[in-house]
Amino acid sequence: TWLAALVAGAPAEVAWFKRHTAYVVPCICPDGFQAMMEGAPYLRSTPTPPGPGSHRDGLDPTDVDGDGAVRWMRWFDPAGPFVADADVPLFLRARTVDDDPEQACFACPEGEFVHWDGQRWTEAPLKDGLDLNRNFAAHWAPFTMFGMDGGSFPLSAVESRAITEAVAARPFIAAALTNHTYTGALLTQPYRADSPIGDADQRLMEALGRDAVKGTGYTVFRVHPEFTYDASQPITGVWADSLAGTFGVPGYTLELWNPFEFAGLDRPNVAEFFRSPEPAVVRKLIAFYADRPDATPWRSFDHPQLGPVELGGIDYMRTIRNPPLEALPAELGRGFTVADRLRRALPDVQARLECTAVAAGLTEVVLVLENRGYLSTSALARGERVKACPGVAVTLDPGEDLDVVQGALAQGLPHLDGWGTLQTSGAAHPVYPGLPARGHRAVARWWVRGEGRLVVRYTAGRGGMGELEAEI
Repeated sequence: TWLAALVAGAPAEVAWFKRHTAYVVPCICPDGFQAMMEGAPYLRSTPTPPGPGSHRDGLDPTDVDGDGAVRWMRWFDPAGPFVADADVPLFLRARTVDDDPEQACFACPEGEFVHWDGQRWTEAPLKDGLDLNRNFAAHWAPFTMFGMDGGSFPLSAVESRAITEAVAARPFIAAALTNHTYTGALLTQPYRADSPIGDADQRLMEALGRDAVKGTGYTVFRVHPEFTYDASQPITGVWADSLAGTFGVPGYTLELWNPFEFAGLDRPNVAEFFRSPEPAVVRKLIAFYADRPDATPWRSFDHPQLGPVELGGIDYMRTIRNPPLEALPAELGRGFTVADRLRRALPDVQARLECTAVAAGLTEVVLVLENRGYLSTSALARGERVKACPGVAVTLDPGEDLDVVQGALAQGLPHLDGWGTLQTSGAAHPVYPGLPARGHRAVARWWVRGEGRLVVRYTAGRGGMGELEAEI
């Protein structure tokens, strides 16, 4: 890890972190994390207080038997849509017309009915239905999926607003990675067919993403059309999309952990798996994780409302949603590899000052800024287009003893391409190689008269700031 390398005095990391900053947010939803660690049922983001006039009736997931976990609950009824699998007891297959009605059952998360009329078996709206990763600025719109929503307006949640303001206050941020689970994939632009992110930026992000995941087992997916639940309903309000669209920062979503691969299965089409799962795949998945010691076989329980039911299931949060503890170190190592490669792709601006005598008492002063990094000094072209990134500018301070004969004291310069940027333009095709229109260098010149000390200060976009001195 970075910290371990710095503690060990690793030369490359020590040199890099002397010139760069990495911001790490361990958990954007600490309240939600704490709630789940204390035994709350699965929630997507964070506990959300109910709005005025809210009403809930139906099944409310909760730990009814007091064992500290919310698993599955089933009870047999001739109207039930499920039937127990003979060979994989924890798998409930879809009922067919040939099945014995006496073997049919209902199944749901373990819980109790709120405001129950004693008759109807329905599901209550989620108590904590906010999907924080639909509450960010990019293309925000009213959103509902899987019983969750994107909030009442963009950045209505304190967590989404806080992280957005934090990035806005740090315009030199040049790349970002947001960690989620699950599927073992790195998600990149575009997020919709009519994306505001230009084609060159999309190709740049996809190429960098493929570099970042090499050897990790992760797969790069374009969110549209490869990772979209419903092609007619673009995914809105996503943090990684907001990083690119609002700030011009290449922001990726890393979906850590591939529970299919761990179970020896091919990963299905992820969006299809959530919407219309293949029964054979689900059966094999549950069969694998049901064989673990943390799985709970069906056991009888006297439910306070339903009477005799059965409780059981796999440890969802430590099998499918997240890695089992024994697989966690390796998964974290893969995730760190991706983050570290993004770190090494940042713009890397080197500055040099050349002073050359051109006549008696007359000196030419040349500042050369050179970007040796993968990303340009605007990170994405989008950053320059929406004016979200610092510009490239230089200022000469001649002191009291030097007179500037030619050249403005303050000069604006173009952004500097990165070598990754070039791979989407002049260097995109090795059969037809070429050079870029802008390039990775920028130059400022002055002629000064006299003798004395001068200082040149520069801002190189997201490549950072610096100053150089010279004695004439």
